[in-house]
Amino acid sequence: MTKKQRIDTAIRGGKVDHVPVIFSLHFPESDHRGKQAIEAHRNFYKATDVDAVKVMNENLFRTDVAIRTPEDWRSVRPITGKESYVQDQLDIVKALADEIGHEAYLYTTIHGIFASAFHATGDSDDKLARNDKLTAHLKESPEIMISALKNIAEGIAIFTQLCIEAGSHGIYYAALGAEKYRFSKEMFNDFIKPNDLLILDSAANASAGVVLHMCKDSLNIDMYKDYPVEIVNWAVHENNPALSEGRRIFPQTILGGFDDREGELVHGSSAQIAEKVSRLIAEMGSEKFIVGADCTLPTEIEYSRVRGVVDAVRSI
Repeated sequence: MTKKQRIDTAIRGGKVDHVPVIFSLHFPESDHRGKQAIEAHRNFYKATDVDAVKVMNENLFRTDVAIRTPEDWRSVRPITGKESYVQDQLDIVKALADEIGHEAYLYTTIHGIFASAFHATGDSDDKLARNDKLTAHLKESPEIMISALKNIAEGIAIFTQLCIEAGSHGIYYAALGAEKYRFSKEMFNDFIKPNDLLILDSAANASAGVVLHMCKDSLNIDMYKDYPVEIVNWAVHENNPALSEGRRIFPQTILGGFDDREGELVHGSSAQIAEKVSRLIAEMGSEKFIVGADCTLPTEIEYSRVRGVVDAVRSI
């Protein structure tokens, strides 16, 4: 099987020659944009031989005005696709599509509605877990925020379409908002879900595949159970349901298994990595399963560890 055939078969639930493997990496800041980003993705792919490529996206959504109060959100408008940071991301996608796209699927990272709006606030990532400005504004001024979020979602939908036109075969959608400590189910359904679906529809309209990554800890993952996606992924090691439990919620193909911060992949020997692979495949089976991690791997991890997972899977 080719890599694309392997992914397609895993999505359909057919018999694969071996379970596919997908990992991604947080590249150093010096490799976030331009030619350096292209080279970093290329080197990771060649060194690890993974079955598909997640294109990282450090070109984050921006606004023309500083967001300090709920009133500031009134000025937020959809991106047009002509912004310099959008063009930089499209250049990365185009180059990788030319170099790698003939043999492996590219899934461009699309930061979901909550993440994109959070980026607009300028808050540091350490505030994303608790007490962030965006969550406070949503609860304080819902009538303002519902319009602002729709504007952002419309722009991200345009960006999604442009990435697919640039050569991406699908998107890797990073969803936030279903953390148990963040919103009630009602708030999630009012503010987050409609905008997530607006963006996901833009991928569906372009016949693009979707990997849904459910970010963070303590998730109500069933809030995502009817999202129109092909592959699902979440951090099982962050106070979230096990893969086998998720199998009862999601009929789609499941991606995951390894902790991206601790455990065998980060600290284990080659033998321990291989043993972990064997346990995962014994637990999940070889159909509708892709070996991967809870989230994107840390910058400092050795590529040989990822290649060790790939080799172990292909030896079974």
